[in-house]
Amino acid sequence: MHSYPYWHMARVVPSVVMGFCCMVGIPGNVMVLIILRRTFESGNFTMLLMLHLALCDLLALVCLPLAIYNIMRAWALEATTCKMLFFLIHCSLNCSVLTITLLSVHRNIQVLYPHSWARLGRVGEKALLVALWGLSGTIASPALSVRDVREQTSNGSGSCTTHYQSSGQEIAILLIQTIFGFIFPSCIMVTSYLYLHRRVSQAARSRQCRLTKLVTYIVVSFFCFWTPLHVFNLLALGNVFMKSTVVEDVCPTAWDILFAFTLINSCLNPFLYAFASSAVPRRNPELTNV
Repeated sequence: MHSYPYWHMARVVPSVVMGFCCMVGIPGNVMVLIILRRTFESGNFTMLLMLHLALCDLLALVCLPLAIYNIMRAWALEATTCKMLFFLIHCSLNCSVLTITLLSVHRNIQVLYPHSWARLGRVGEKALLVALWGLSGTIASPALSVRDVREQTSNGSGSCTTHYQSSGQEIAILLIQTIFGFIFPSCIMVTSYLYLHRRVSQAARSRQCRLTKLVTYIVVSFFCFWTPLHVFNLLALGNVFMKSTVVEDVCPTAWDILFAFTLINSCLNPFLYAFASSAVPRRNPELTNV
């Protein structure tokens, strides 16, 4: 990709999208953190997950300026910085997805079986958050081995790019990212909300119509922004199996654009959850858990 001139669309499109995410998402997430921190109620795990979601998205977004520089210019920093940068981005994004998943599970249990969740206790809730980061770090860990600084142009300038050592390594990493970063969370979210929808009475659903729409928007936005990237991962996986060069020829350019598109979700998540929380009547405890 870095053999393109600086004005080429393969560079400009992902850079512009990422720049937009920085300008909107960073102050937006900071504002959400401040607002939610002021209204945080001790023991409210839903509010804690919202804060956690905003923090994950903020951490990913503050790393984007270096990612933009890597797309537009030569990588001038150490290889270790290259590895750590993309590890942090992937870890934060994975943690954001897993936080949304836990929110859906928590809402399901809290509404249908409130006493069961209460038995988990604060220690159990903190353990869940630690587990989220542990699983996110595990899913993102391949970035530490496959990301490296390599020469991309005739003048010897380098770029922080992905380089798989073998087809087996590429297959394993793509499968891990797709299964644990998208398929499992998607199945859990869909199952949780469908089960909740079937169990809650029609009268209860009508009372929380506004909240139901917001929850729907949150889930739909996740699928809209994350599905294209993982569909492309599956195409790249098929490319490896069939030993074809069709996907490989467009892989770096398409991945940068789709990855930038995915980051838009990090701008929307905290606003949707914060608005959903403020829209819920406090007098009904069933509806205070998004």
